[in-house]
Amino acid sequence: MIKHISFRFQLVILLILLLPCWSAPVSARENISGHRITVKITNCSDSLFYLNHYSGDEITNDDTARLNPAGYFVFQGNDILEDGLYFISSNSKTRYFDFFITDNQQITLECDLSNVIKTLKTTDSHENQIYYTTLLLLQSNLREKDDANQDSIQYLLDHTDFSLPVMQQIFGKPNDKLTLSEKYLKACISPSIFQKYFSRQGNKKNETSVPFYLGHYFDNLDFSDDRLINTPVLTQKMDEFVDTLSGMPELLIQENVDHLINLSSGNKKIQEFIVWHLASRYETYYFLPGYDAIYVHIVNDFLVNGKVSWYFPELKERELSQVKKFESLLNGKIGPDLEMPDTGYIFRDLYSIKAPYTLLLFWASTCSHCRDEMPSIIQFYNDFHKKYELEIFGVSTDTSVTRWKWYVRRHKLEWINVFGRKNIHGSYHTLYNIQSTPTLFLLDERKKIIAKYLKPEQFGEIIKNLEEQKRKDLH
Repeated sequence: MIKHISFRFQLVILLILLLPCWSAPVSARENISGHRITVKITNCSDSLFYLNHYSGDEITNDDTARLNPAGYFVFQGNDILEDGLYFISSNSKTRYFDFFITDNQQITLECDLSNVIKTLKTTDSHENQIYYTTLLLLQSNLREKDDANQDSIQYLLDHTDFSLPVMQQIFGKPNDKLTLSEKYLKACISPSIFQKYFSRQGNKKNETSVPFYLGHYFDNLDFSDDRLINTPVLTQKMDEFVDTLSGMPELLIQENVDHLINLSSGNKKIQEFIVWHLASRYETYYFLPGYDAIYVHIVNDFLVNGKVSWYFPELKERELSQVKKFESLLNGKIGPDLEMPDTGYIFRDLYSIKAPYTLLLFWASTCSHCRDEMPSIIQFYNDFHKKYELEIFGVSTDTSVTRWKWYVRRHKLEWINVFGRKNIHGSYHTLYNIQSTPTLFLLDERKKIIAKYLKPEQFGEIIKNLEEQKRKDLH
């Protein structure tokens, strides 16, 4: 009986020795090649975690881990992870907390979800010790202590008293003395919060001016460190910058975009990323005034001539084709000719219209947005047709001639109405890059594009301003 017990005891010991080494954090074991991220979270009911990282405005899943019997989640692999900001999320897409991975890729993180900033501990990641110590310091200096948003990094930065000496010590250091996490936090500070440090010696009236604001927009961002591509801050700052430029004159937008691209000239990787992101943003919103021209400018002046390398070379031909479409439709260019049959099957030529202004309208009777917009277009025609000799050349994108004719008669559309599927000069989709309806172009007497993609009332203001300028020129 004693021998039997002894055998069972030896077997248990052997099994324990053979078990995977998940019973203790990685810091208690020898170094392993590749990465090993050990996470322990209390006050959490999830048993499956994801390791993710930021890449510009994209999020990439790197690994998955299940809760082991020792209460840890272990993300392990032979590959070296890119330096950057990572986060842990749950199967329900809940994002629990961020942390940095840089030189040391075998780290342990422990925290309580009730207050991650206050409870996160790590003994083997200097980067994250600095990161969470700084966050805790920001949190302790909040002006509004009981706010529910106090775990939000942006909230912490926007509501912290930067006049405190310790804050100046943290964010006033030169970039080459900062860790990646400190560079990230510094870059997150908005210009409006940090302006007092930019102009202490200058005129405070300049602090709120647009040129000052734009000129200092990226003062806190280290363009020499391309690891910031793997954090959300770079794309966030660029998107905020583009939004700030929205509505400004085209030349001012171009000047500031060039300024941003030139700021990054010291690091080719980060410059390629910035050029690509800006080109994609301006291409996506090409229908906003001037955005198509900025897209064309970025591609032609930085990518085509080789000043900046293509971030995604495999998309080069596609981008060049898109630029070609946009170039022919920039404001100031002559719009392509259209010749199509009207409701009486008489071919009508766009170029034959003798009028100071022509509104080129692409629409469909089956398009709900077109139907919603049609009363405004009719009113615009009634207000401007006789007074300013405006004509409308309405191109139907309908598939049914019968339905199109019925709508024209029913709503008494008195302008030139043509059926778009029978154009002598080629597809209107290609010629005018029509991707949705309604789409409107305002042309002058030579059929030069004055403006596009606007509402009828906006075209009306443009015509009034042009006519007012003509009157001034005559006097």
